[in-house]
Amino acid sequence: MLVSLVLSLLSIALQPAQAEPQTLRIGTGDWAPYVDQSRSDGGALPRLVSAVFAEAGYRVEFIFHPWARNVLMLQQGQLHAIMPYSCTPSRLNFGICSDALVRGEIVLFHRRDQAFEWSAVEDLLKYRIGTTLGYSYGPAFDEALQAGRLNVTQNGKEDTSFRLLELGRVDLHPQDRAVGYAMLRRLFPEDGGNIVHHPRQLNTEPLRLLFRKDDPEGIRLVRLFNARLRSFAERGDLQRLQQALNSGDADDWVPSTSALAARD
Repeated sequence: MLVSLVLSLLSIALQPAQAEPQTLRIGTGDWAPYVDQSRSDGGALPRLVSAVFAEAGYRVEFIFHPWARNVLMLQQGQLHAIMPYSCTPSRLNFGICSDALVRGEIVLFHRRDQAFEWSAVEDLLKYRIGTTLGYSYGPAFDEALQAGRLNVTQNGKEDTSFRLLELGRVDLHPQDRAVGYAMLRRLFPEDGGNIVHHPRQLNTEPLRLLFRKDDPEGIRLVRLFNARLRSFAERGDLQRLQQALNSGDADDWVPSTSALAARD
């Protein structure tokens, strides 16, 4: 009996320890309804990204920083990836983009009592515009901004431009439509309706993960992520997520997979 017990204990001791999943550090920012720092799961896109990487055997830790700092940390090798970003030409100088997660729609917000029409970026030159550092608003707007043709006040925090818009200190604020209305509901629960958006789109852009292109590990991870993401697309998860974001129901969206449960 004693010998049997000893042999059993030895057998258990000699079994190889199960390796802990590697943790990936992904930089992001508070950008509800896509990313919500107040939620334990990080919001809709972190739920998706965590599930995709979980199916590949990885854990994900989301690091919240301003958008420009995320880019710098990725370039310095302090992060495995950053999200959600559009795949602009300047970012392709140092990064490699994943396949699209969802599609964002950039519009121009303005006060309801301000008559505003536009059809080209040239029509915006006479307005005071509030923007966020590290954010891309589409090729035409970004080019005009870099050329110094626009009257822009850049801010480090996402909500500053909406506060300035409410106070009448800027005239326009370009922002993702879903993000803008989520932010307005939080900032001005009683009179958020004073700010509306113009129906013309400034830009539509797929939102993606961005990895370092000079890092072999980053190249391997983006290929792995894309392969797993295709499975989610085939199951209809990405379509359901886009619909949930468009209808304001992103908080209730969960991927149709047990990967997150399995990860925990």
